Amino acid sequence: MHRIIDHINGALARPGVRAALFLLFLLQGCTEEKQPVVTLGAQASVQNALVWVAKEQGIFAQEGVEVKIKPYPSGKRALEGMLRGEVELAVMAETPLAIAAPAHPRLRIFATLGKSDNNICVLARRDRGVVRPEDLRGKRIATQRGSAVHFFLSSFLLQAGLRRDQVELRFLEVEELAEAFARGEVDAISMRDPVLERAEQMAGDGRSIRLCSPGLYTKTYNLVGWREFSGRHPEAMERILRALSRAALMVREEPRAALAVMEKRLQIVPERLQQIWSNVNFRLTLNQALLLSLREELRWAVSAGLLGPGVLEPGRLPDFLAMVETAPLQKVLPEAVGLIGVEEKNP
Repeated sequence: MHRIIDHINGALARPGVRAALFLLFLLQGCTEEKQPVVTLGAQASVQNALVWVAKEQGIFAQEGVEVKIKPYPSGKRALEGMLRGEVELAVMAETPLAIAAPAHPRLRIFATLGKSDNNICVLARRDRGVVRPEDLRGKRIATQRGSAVHFFLSSFLLQAGLRRDQVELRFLEVEELAEAFARGEVDAISMRDPVLERAEQMAGDGRSIRLCSPGLYTKTYNLVGWREFSGRHPEAMERILRALSRAALMVREEPRAALAVMEKRLQIVPERLQQIWSNVNFRLTLNQALLLSLREELRWAVSAGLLGPGVLEPGRLPDFLAMVETAPLQKVLPEAVGLIGVEEKNP
């Protein structure tokens, strides 16, 4: 045994052997892909909790990827930021994505991070005589144009038996909605928390009423980027999805720790936070329901005049299945992918 060790020590003492081993060490290091710093746009909201939990709890870092999050007032604005080149990935509802799809066929959906069917409400001025949906007739209602809250409002009015021309619709930026409501410039707003809570507080006790319709509309939260991103950085994409999957597990198994992250970031009343939290299903998926929603909401956008002239050929919708990049999620969480036609798309 001592003789073997002596032979090894003797070999290591030779300059040529030491140089060869050093070169081998360097080459091994060079084979490891240097992970990029990924910029991700996201709204600071309960619905986007997976992104913030993965960041604040160090899960992205544990998976070996550096993610810098750029906050936006809404998912629509995060998409607009990505289109301007401010971020590489963004989290958004399916509505602005459907509207952007015809003009931007290189957009890709990498995962749905969660969904909720009771996330958006109409907040109305009780002191203006609104106590039920039908009372919105002739009222001034504000929302963010071409977004999930706009689509919900259209569905809500239809459910209440009201046509578009029977209300006065106004479009404002997200940051303007609570103030406009509190000042009485509009009679109602279609929005989600924390904007709704801020508007209620600014308007004063007893002056507003929430009109909600659970189950009317299911909003999804989707991780979206350019087609080229996953092609250039396949390993980074998989690490991001793995981190988000771990964050989803943490939300389910350690909800208090996850809630603490969002309570600190949003500074929202704990009772309200818990209520919003209970309405969101945090789970990574890519399923057929997403494609159906994208098609339905693009048809609505066309009928509402939200697309510019010539953007979409009459009677022809984009191939939304082609916009779903299933390969990264299939590697990380294969059971999460359930799309008809995926076998043909990704042989």
